[in-house]
Amino acid sequence: MSERDPRLERVIFLSDGVYAIGLTLLAVELVLLEAAADLHDYALLDSLLDFWPKVLAFLTSFTVIANFWVGHNVLFQHIRRFDGGLMWLALLQLLCVAFIPFPTSVIGGHIGDPVAQQFYFATLLLTGLVMAALWWYIRSGRRLVDTELSPRFVRRTHLIFLTLPATMLVLMGLVAVGIGGLINPLLLFALATLCFIALRVLEWRNEE
Repeated sequence: MSERDPRLERVIFLSDGVYAIGLTLLAVELVLLEAAADLHDYALLDSLLDFWPKVLAFLTSFTVIANFWVGHNVLFQHIRRFDGGLMWLALLQLLCVAFIPFPTSVIGGHIGDPVAQQFYFATLLLTGLVMAALWWYIRSGRRLVDTELSPRFVRRTHLIFLTLPATMLVLMGLVAVGIGGLINPLLLFALATLCFIALRVLEWRNEE
């Protein structure tokens, strides 16, 4: 394997910091209203149960950002060289990740609102597309990665980085046709995310 460009380490350190801050900011919204400060027993329990939209939004976005971080790490494990295009695409991807806590806050406070749902899914769609663009860029003949990448790894990475944008488009379409009357789209996305993680874990275990 060729020697890594030392500038890549600075990009990785910056990325880890942005991801860590993004994950932490998600928890900022997990604060009960002041009106619940003096509640006790079943009244407090009812207040906590009413808080479920924010908890669901937090858990979903935490899982999504964690998956982006895993994908980001996998990509940069294979990158050996550095150029300006890679730097700006990586920064654009970090901008999208840093923005995710805002739509998470919006949908956590308006769990059943179609506008909040579309805003949230559109943000994740854009973030997924930027991640896919980053993967395309490093594979576009600029010799940023080693040539020893297996065809199986390349095919699998193509599939993974297309899965989230495709899922977001489907969910945005479902929101547009009123799927919220049957099941909350955020809950549907959370279940799909758990299924994706389970499949990835099984895949990793089979590779061992």
